Amino acid sequence: MKSNRKWAMMCCAVIAFAAILSACSSDKPNASSSPSATGTPTSSGSSGNGNAAGKFEKRITFSATSVDLSDDGNYMNDEIYKAFDAKFNFEYKLIPLSWDNWVERDRIWINSGDMPDMMFWNFDFKDYVNFSKQGLIKPLPADYEQKYPNLASAMAKTGLSDYLKTLDPEGRVYMVPNVIYNTPVTETTDLVLDAKVLYYRKDWAQQAGIQLGDTVTAEQIAELGNAFVQQDSGGNGAGRTIGLSSQPYQLYSAFVQTHNSFYNQFHKVDSGQYVWGSAEDSTFEGIKSFAQYFKQGFIDKDYYTFKSKEHYDKFDTGISGMFIDGASAANVNERYQAFAKANPGANPEEAIGLATIVGPDGKFHGQQNILNYWAGEVFNPKIDDETFDRILSILDYIATDEGQRLIFAGVEGKDYKMEGDKLVITREKDEQGNFKYMGDLYPSYYFFYTKIVLPDDWSARDPSLADGVRDTAVKMFRVKEKITDLIPPDYDVMFLSAPNKDKFNISIDDAITQIILEKKDIDTQWADWKKSVQPKVDAVLKEINGALAK
Repeated sequence: MKSNRKWAMMCCAVIAFAAILSACSSDKPNASSSPSATGTPTSSGSSGNGNAAGKFEKRITFSATSVDLSDDGNYMNDEIYKAFDAKFNFEYKLIPLSWDNWVERDRIWINSGDMPDMMFWNFDFKDYVNFSKQGLIKPLPADYEQKYPNLASAMAKTGLSDYLKTLDPEGRVYMVPNVIYNTPVTETTDLVLDAKVLYYRKDWAQQAGIQLGDTVTAEQIAELGNAFVQQDSGGNGAGRTIGLSSQPYQLYSAFVQTHNSFYNQFHKVDSGQYVWGSAEDSTFEGIKSFAQYFKQGFIDKDYYTFKSKEHYDKFDTGISGMFIDGASAANVNERYQAFAKANPGANPEEAIGLATIVGPDGKFHGQQNILNYWAGEVFNPKIDDETFDRILSILDYIATDEGQRLIFAGVEGKDYKMEGDKLVITREKDEQGNFKYMGDLYPSYYFFYTKIVLPDDWSARDPSLADGVRDTAVKMFRVKEKITDLIPPDYDVMFLSAPNKDKFNISIDDAITQIILEKKDIDTQWADWKKSVQPKVDAVLKEINGALAK
């Protein structure tokens, strides 16, 4: 089971989520729909109870859910699980979650009072408030920051846990949010920056006599795209090579968001009042810019039909010469590998270039209010203290450098070796010469890799990746941080719950697509659209400004 692609898609969903808030029995998982989790400690004596300093003498069993598990998987028979077991003396009963149903299944379990001991949960602010007030999920111990310092440090870096403390009279936190970057990839800020960049055929650009640097403007994208089409850089036949192919939201990030970072969000302006970025003049300037470039013909005319990976396929097969996507190290590596597979003998690092897209002002305008977390763990309120302590101790270890090495690098002496301070990967390789995926070697990886520290953090320094992959990904983030306005997330507006705001579902992206496809007078279309949505927008702004404006 390969989860790289699914994980990449979920990382993209984190960015979309930010915009919506503000506008992966014994040995087998127990697939029972009613896990009856109480986490009763069991007697020691089973294998793996030789934990450090004998701290955990009683062997415990707990139930837990996770994505990327299979119903028939054996998750207690590999060396990663055994290493955890040797330290913490536990067995787990794992319950698989489907990416398609986990959100609703979690909600049903929690509301029924019959949830597993630990649940992988897609954080929803309104649900969090309701569940915590009703006692449906268990708060972390009052002294968790002292008792589990590594866990607490990772939680603090999400920015979410400190905010959640302010909601409870006793300052309690009722979940463990998963941090995306425990160690920032940037040099000057802890803020998480939008990962989207332009991927382009560097070899085609060179043939066209065009050279790009670390940044690219819309005008340069158009120059490159038109050259690819006119010169038939892909050798597909006249009129068949496409300059730029991507999904709608990716294209709009390049041509509209570069004019207004908040083009799809409610945000506070200098007056202290909140406005809807979608209706601002700067957003319309971006829409007009995109419309003009679309008419030039280098942008895929079918872009609005894309749902998933169509743009990847077109790029890998030489039909298109550019696409827009995230540039985490893991995603860059996946894109390079897919290209190499489709183009035997080609060197992806020589054929593909990456550039940060900037606006007319030369600045990077990425998605705003990106939080340094995604999903998390919640706990059954009936779980006993000893089992709860064991689970939190495991999570605390996962948040350490040693824990991360175990999960993502494997077993020292088998999967990697240390040469001084340098970690050298030695694990098995596949037929293409790439290191085998950890989940294929160790099934328990699929449980541990989404707990407390998400895989994005490791990917930024993963020694199994080529130096060029890591360096390219990190470079893009560091280019961005120097040419962007660093704006902290506005938790207040993101998490504000109000009747009209909660049901607000107007999508500027959908509106842009409609305007482009109708091909009518753009000024009239824009004015008509703004007029049609104004009542709903005003109702939301009244709620937001009434609660938050200063």
